Amino acid sequence: MNDKKKSVIKNRRNPGSKKTSNTNPRPDTRPLKTIKSETKAKPKSKQSKTKPVILPDPLPKKKKKSNGFVKKFFRTILLIIIFLMATAFAVNAFFLGNVTSDLKGNLSKYGISSEAANFAKQHKIVNVAVFGVDGRDDVEGDRTDTIMIATADYEHSKVKVASLMRDTYVYIDKKYEYDKLNAAYAYGGPDLALKTINQNFDTTITDYVTIDFNAMVSMVNAVGGVTIDIETDEELEWVNEYLMDVNEKVETGSPFLEETGPQTVDGSQALAYCRVRYVGDGDFDRTLRQRVVFEQVLSKALDLDLQEQYNLVMATLPYVETSLSTLEMLKYGANLALMPSKDIEQSRFPTDDLISLDMLDGVSYVVPNTLAENIEAFYQFVYETDYTPSDTALEISDEIKTAVKGTSNSSGSDVEELSY
Repeated sequence: MNDKKKSVIKNRRNPGSKKTSNTNPRPDTRPLKTIKSETKAKPKSKQSKTKPVILPDPLPKKKKKSNGFVKKFFRTILLIIIFLMATAFAVNAFFLGNVTSDLKGNLSKYGISSEAANFAKQHKIVNVAVFGVDGRDDVEGDRTDTIMIATADYEHSKVKVASLMRDTYVYIDKKYEYDKLNAAYAYGGPDLALKTINQNFDTTITDYVTIDFNAMVSMVNAVGGVTIDIETDEELEWVNEYLMDVNEKVETGSPFLEETGPQTVDGSQALAYCRVRYVGDGDFDRTLRQRVVFEQVLSKALDLDLQEQYNLVMATLPYVETSLSTLEMLKYGANLALMPSKDIEQSRFPTDDLISLDMLDGVSYVVPNTLAENIEAFYQFVYETDYTPSDTALEISDEIKTAVKGTSNSSGSDVEELSY
């Protein structure tokens, strides 16, 4: 066997030698580090070989994660909406749900009839009595020069002011029987005054605000004055006459008004204007002047910012007595501020077409003709709906009608005699 054949046979018997001989011709060009890492991570290499098989699995997981985020987002939005709705409901319940919360229990102390109470409970309307008293040291007793009912109508988003004529012939109680409306405050303070108003006008008022001269001056000054219209020279003369008294009692130095016509006045001048009662139609025009000033003060107060409103409250608080708690004032004030319209509707009771001027025992009175019809007119103004007066109110109406029967005198010449 020649040497060439021997070499071939030898290579077949020793295949390892062939492998060894092939190592040098075809060297491994991979980095040593990669070789070592693959060697050490042999178990992981098996997993890496199966990666292409399980690649579709992570994709659905990412999709599920995305869906979870969307669901969580919408769930959060839904919770926020529910929270806002619940908050709105709670605010509504707090501010408006209990506006008639005082109309329960023993209402006789307020002179409120059960018919009126049941009617008021069905509405979101608040009525507060406003008394303007003389309050001067040289005046015996507290005479209510101003008697108003301020209404926050949350059903129709309105603010209303109703003047009650102070010389109205009304029933007070068993002790004082029938007298002028403003006598009730002098006899028994705000409690008896509230009771008298409720009995005669079939109202459901449980709260009041009493202000004196100083409060009126401070309120007008705090809102930057009000605009009045002096129509005649006689009215101008009387305003300046009252201004001298106001300056002395309230310790101010406001100048006299010099001309007729529309003009902006300060607190003392406005108060003097409100007190005039010997010009025109006496107490009729007097209540109109008071409403004009009060309406402007209230309207301007609602337009003030929070700091200015706070200053107004602090300026008048020392001269104001009220049955309202701080929480109630904040509650009603917040709702008034949120009303879309700041316009104020006003009226006077007894109304022009349901009134007569009569003399009883030598004293002039404003007589409701009839009281029952005036009650119906009042409810139309405040609640904007029909109302049937209670049995108690109808009884008082009949007694007033009987007392003045045959003495009615609607002549305007008697108007000036109505004021003290």
